[in-house]
Amino acid sequence: MTSEEMAQHVAAICRDEGIRVLPHSRGGRASKSHKVIAIRPVKSAITYAVALHELGHVLGPWQSQPRLYAEAGAWKWAKEVALIWTPAMADKMSRSLHSYVLWAERRAPRIKLPEDDHEFWMLRGDAPEPRTRKVPAKQRRRMRVLRMIFGR
Repeated sequence: MTSEEMAQHVAAICRDEGIRVLPHSRGGRASKSHKVIAIRPVKSAITYAVALHELGHVLGPWQSQPRLYAEAGAWKWAKEVALIWTPAMADKMSRSLHSYVLWAERRAPRIKLPEDDHEFWMLRGDAPEPRTRKVPAKQRRRMRVLRMIFGR
């Protein structure tokens, strides 16, 4: 499949669904409420996957769920709608979902990871992270100081 065919597929979905496309210099962005995506031009399988992923934020499942669920829903939609799904695209999806797990772990315990049996983990391509998260030493010290100050 050529990059031109991939670009035409993305353009056709946008046209059919009334989604406006804006240029973006890196990665992509989406607004479901405004039916707008901002993407780089589709010139490879990776930019095709990212474009479909951003469309998934507008058209896909789980978009009203917490962030990790919404990301997984957008990738799920992209994978189901793609005319081709290459190993490079699967790797991009897996790395992107992994980056959100790392993001969530840095904000632990505020951010809820998907349940062990959620499709998020299958899309990511591995087993779920262990449910016990270690709080970094620096954060533990900060929490201890705050407890001393505020008495919590």
